[in-house]
Amino acid sequence: MNFFTVAIYVILDDILKAVGHQEDVQRKVNDALVLTTVLVACRYFGGNIEKARLYMQDHHCKEMLSKSQFNRRMHRNQYLLEQVFELFAAVFVQGNTTKNFLIDSFPVSVCHNIRISRCKLLEQKVFRGKCASKRTYFYGFKVAVLTTQDGLPVEIAFLPGAHFDANFLNRMHFNLPQGSSIFGDSAFQSYLVEDLSAQQDQIAWEVCRKKNTTRGDIYQIVLWKKSMRRQIESTFSAITDMFPRSIHAVTANGFLIKCFVFVFVYGLDKWLA
Repeated sequence: MNFFTVAIYVILDDILKAVGHQEDVQRKVNDALVLTTVLVACRYFGGNIEKARLYMQDHHCKEMLSKSQFNRRMHRNQYLLEQVFELFAAVFVQGNTTKNFLIDSFPVSVCHNIRISRCKLLEQKVFRGKCASKRTYFYGFKVAVLTTQDGLPVEIAFLPGAHFDANFLNRMHFNLPQGSSIFGDSAFQSYLVEDLSAQQDQIAWEVCRKKNTTRGDIYQIVLWKKSMRRQIESTFSAITDMFPRSIHAVTANGFLIKCFVFVFVYGLDKWLA
């Protein structure tokens, strides 16, 4: 834990200085330390920000912010967290020499189905979704992750649970090198996106085809695509294993921040290993 904490703090502090991030000189707790605490919370304390804050106060920063001050700084620094992730994502993309990328989504529930009527975090029917692979219903968000072939996340997007996976194609940027290939299941099939990606960015979409598709694959290609997608299933299994039984959050935005950090910290942990 101490190695991860120190390593992440040093990296984040150097990144923020390199991008010219300005802070008040009177601050005793800089933004790098705030971001490090959030990452440590999701890596070692199941997303419990208060436990991570107390750990940092006891071992690394005696002048740590109070609970309310820390929460306000965390929400204000959400854009910094996203910028840092984009920098790491660029590193992960450059290190992916195969130029093969994987995309898929997984559900994250804000509560059990029996408690939907009492849920105050979300109160709209658009968050009621179905996980087809598990044949279960959930109430919350869908998280789409684009990863390298080795499972390092390079892009993350969120949608309400009732939305189809194909809607993620309009929410993600896919800033990948020319000649890259993206592997996904049939839910990400879109002829328009495939044609535009091939013409403008020279990116090939190797998605598993639906039964009624007009662009069918031979049997060998079908097996090849399925074998390539196995890595992201293992990645999602490892990410969700880091989740607690329930993610505590007071606001929907706070819930999304924690989900984002869980995926981010998985990539950091895998990269540092």
